Amino acid sequence: MRWSILLVASGLTLLGCADIHGVEGDGGLSTDGSTCGSPPFQCTQFCGSDFFVYPECSGGTWSCPPSAPVNASSCPPGCVGGVPPGSGCVCMGTTWVCESPICPDDVDPFDPTAPANACRVEGATCSNGGDACGPGLFCTCESGRWSCGVAEPDPACWCGREPTAGGPCDGSAPTCGQCCPTADGPNWPAMECVDGAWQPAACPEIVCPPIEEVCPADTRSALGLACPIDGQGCGNACCGTAIDCVGGIWQPGPEADCLCRPEPACGAGECRPSQYCRSRCGPDDGLEHQCVTLPFDCAACDCLTLTDSQTCEMIDGRPFVSEAGFCG
Repeated sequence: MRWSILLVASGLTLLGCADIHGVEGDGGLSTDGSTCGSPPFQCTQFCGSDFFVYPECSGGTWSCPPSAPVNASSCPPGCVGGVPPGSGCVCMGTTWVCESPICPDDVDPFDPTAPANACRVEGATCSNGGDACGPGLFCTCESGRWSCGVAEPDPACWCGREPTAGGPCDGSAPTCGQCCPTADGPNWPAMECVDGAWQPAACPEIVCPPIEEVCPADTRSALGLACPIDGQGCGNACCGTAIDCVGGIWQPGPEADCLCRPEPACGAGECRPSQYCRSRCGPDDGLEHQCVTLPFDCAACDCLTLTDSQTCEMIDGRPFVSEAGFCG
């Protein structure tokens, strides 16, 4: 009698465990008492993963848990090895097909129909390796063809902007910058291109002269005003228009006993390199000189628009426009 009681108690204990954990000899028992039978498939994180778990029984139906949501039986056969999605690979048949993150050398960014632009993994991306001094190529596989965008090289490679020591250069400009800055620039330290990288250039130990500023167009009206560089001179000593920067103030400059000929130029240094000198009749019947901005990409007479009364000649390598005939 005593042994019978113990056996009944043990049976109750086993039945309780089966009810709680959903375990049966021939299948799964869900928490609501229904059974699913033996698991007909396994679950995985993604097709190609080597991680597998059994599905969960719920309401008499097997389903994959959130940690492994893919029914492994729905995956193409043979693609195993743990290749994650989004890596530029796709399972085709029994083989993983992958795209290299480096674009093929002969990809044509301007002709998607070129043979080398064929790709197989939709959404995969590639680039040309990120050469800062070459055109940047960035492509995406769209409908079986590489669709590419092109980024221009860094202007620092050819001294189009200030480079940094150790930065890339393409050798088209062996040197960059200046040992002594000038008004025309570029006003950054001298560099030289060595083995594809900018390095500081060896500058002599000299005292650089002051940077010449553009002279005022009317030197007489500038007298008594502030000037930036002591010792700078402007105007024409032959014409009584010379001025000098002394103590930060424009003061009258020297006068020379020579023939005044203002026509060939607007005065030494008055016009910027991006300007040309124009002489025309003023309101008092005398010549009036002006510095006028040159059109884009123009530095000669043949690209200037002139009126019927104007003539143009090149003086000291720069155009000079004047009115034909006499004033008065």
